[in-house]
Amino acid sequence: MREFEKFVAICFSGTDYFISLVMTETKKMSTYTNDIVFIQALDSYSYDLEQCVQKLQYILGGNDHAGANYLMGKIYHEHAHDYEKAREYYHRALCIDHEYVETYYFYPYLLIDICDYNEAEHVLEVGFSLPQTDKARLYHAKAMIHEKLEEFKEAKANLKAAKKCAMNNNFRYFIDGQLQRVYEKTKVGKKSKKKKSKRKNKTTNVKFNSMLD
Repeated sequence: MREFEKFVAICFSGTDYFISLVMTETKKMSTYTNDIVFIQALDSYSYDLEQCVQKLQYILGGNDHAGANYLMGKIYHEHAHDYEKAREYYHRALCIDHEYVETYYFYPYLLIDICDYNEAEHVLEVGFSLPQTDKARLYHAKAMIHEKLEEFKEAKANLKAAKKCAMNNNFRYFIDGQLQRVYEKTKVGKKSKKKKSKRKNKTTNVKFNSMLD
């Protein structure tokens, strides 16, 4: 009787192992399929947005996929301008895989658009800590935060850091244009300060003369 019980136990344990193996392989196949569909979605993003969204919805129907969440966030951010939904997708992408680097190149700009500068700084801080991120792009995003806050000195410093890190000449030329814009804003700020000081002097002189009269 004991031998029979052992035999039954072995059979059941073997069945559990077989089921577990099938589930593992099914999950691998599902991930593989989702990755292929995601690549197709990336390809169609630039010329067929509707097809891209359909493919992303297929992936997100029952699986966690950092890339699909990131791209859906980008679509809601840049095309639908639904910042709340975009933020949800970007955030979910980081929760699924905080090392998925593409999210760090776009999520901070959404946070800058909605003036959540502290969260943008936090996301960039994590991005800088990852060895595989493009630091030039992160420095550019950081410069945008300082520019929005009219901290032009810090903005220029980060733009120069971005140019130094850049490995792409087109990006370096782009940064030159950004530096020129910040420089012009700095000049406008200095001129407005001079005008204000002149107005104050004129007002003071008028008051002083009126007192003599």
